Amino acid sequence: MKEWFIERFLSVWAKETVLKDNRRLHKENEALQQKLRRLEAYIQGVEAGIKAGKKITIYNRGGEV
Repeated sequence: MKEWFIERFLSVWAKETVLKDNRRLHKENEALQQKLRRLEAYIQGVEAGIKAGKKITIYNRGGEV
């Protein structure tokens, strides 16, 4: 919210509540952005591995699959 709106129209209790909620949501948003960056990096790594096209052999109980 705009700081001027908070300062001008809200009571002290409402101001404190809004500012507290804004801080909490900002921290939560930052954590989600970090998680998104980590997941995007993981996806890019998987895509690069797939594009490399190397054959991957998986052995199951000694037999080739």
